[in-house]
Order: sequence, then C-alpha cells, then structure tokens
Amino acid sequence: MKVAGLIGGVAWPSTLGYYKLLNEGVQRELGGLHSARCVIVSLDFACIHAAMAAGRPADARAQMETAARQARAAGAELIAILANTGHFAADEVQAAAGVPLVHVARETGDAVAAEQPGLRRLGVLATSFALDAPFFGRLLGEGAGFELVLPDAAQRRTLDAAIFGPLARGEASRDEGLMVSTLCNALVARGAEGVVLGCSELSYARPWLRCRAPVFDATEIHARAIVREMLRA
Repeated sequence: MKVAGLIGGVAWPSTLGYYKLLNEGVQRELGGLHSARCVIVSLDFACIHAAMAAGRPADARAQMETAARQARAAGAELIAILANTGHFAADEVQAAAGVPLVHVARETGDAVAAEQPGLRRLGVLATSFALDAPFFGRLLGEGAGFELVLPDAAQRRTLDAAIFGPLARGEASRDEGLMVSTLCNALVARGAEGVVLGCSELSYARPWLRCRAPVFDATEIHARAIVREMLRA
C-alpha cells in the first residue's frame, strides 16, 4: 500500500470525514484489520481563509506548497488535498510534492460520466473561491464535457455563510440541510440533471438533503479514488 500525503485542516471536519472514508475504503478492499497508510499535514484554516478573503491567494498557496513538501519528506508517495476549494493550488501542490496528485474535480467528472452516461447539465455547489477558480470549469466542463449550472451571486453568499460558519465548525444541522436542498433544487429548476456537492463540508448536510435530481458527493468520490491509487500496484 502506498502512503498517501493528505493536506488537511481546511477545515477540520473535512479532514475528519476523509480520514473515516479512507480507512473504511482500505478495510473494505483488504479486509481484516487493514487501515490507511497516510501522513496528514493539517493546516490552520483561519490562516488559509484570511489570506483568500483578503485577496491573497498566493499566501494560501504557499502554505499548501509547504504542507506538500512536508508530506513528501514524511514519506508520501501520492498527494491529496482534502478540500475542493484548495484545488485552486493543485498544480503547485503537485509540483511541490513531486508525487502524483489525486484531483477531486477530475475524479468527480469521471465518476459522474460513468454513473450517468446520458447526463449533460451538471449543477455544482461549492464555495465562491472554488467556483471562481478555473478548475471546475476546466475539468468538469471542458475536460468531462458537462455544461455547468452554477449558483448565482446571492446563492454563493448563502453557501459561503454556511460553509465558513457552522459547517466549518462541525455544527451541521437541519437548517444547513434545508438550505442545501433549496439550492440543489434551484439548480435543477434551471436545468441541472444532477448536482455535485463540491465542498467537503456539504457532506455533513446530507442527512437532511432532499433533491429532485441525483446528487454526487465529490468527497466520497475523491476518497474512493485516493484509496484506489493507494492500492494500485
């Protein structure tokens, strides 16, 4: 089993969810008492968020590049960013680590296409930082061939308030679930044939989620892909 270098802490509930999924995936594949071999470099999300909010993405990117080098020095043989938003720096993180990176948007596009081959219009719920970055459009749109249906400005503000508020603090509740349901169905009303939960914290709203179209959890898809690459000969 390869050692996965995991850049986490952005925010901590995301890392907690990934750690559970990775270990469950390894145990499911190998059985017995097997668990995931991994190195977690956990960042202080307050510092990352402050840099992004102040329009200094280079500062946030530098912190993630340092984390990637630390993970590689600790023995990582592949790298993964445990947050959709953090993938704005995916290319730089992979270069800093010097090992393959498992990209959440690429894996999500492949998974949706395989599961729903006739689906063409794909809604995406994510932070404003992630939606403003080019990676969703490049890998889900141009790369996977989906027409993306994205939240409008007011809906992005609503999402950001929940993600960077209660969800990032590990305080998911029915209120967040209802909000995510409303936004999912708003995208469906605009023609989305499926909706991607493109933020790891949104996974915690799923117990209350009700959507009129298929929902694809990018975190679960990404975790499966990380396990696949860890176990690849």
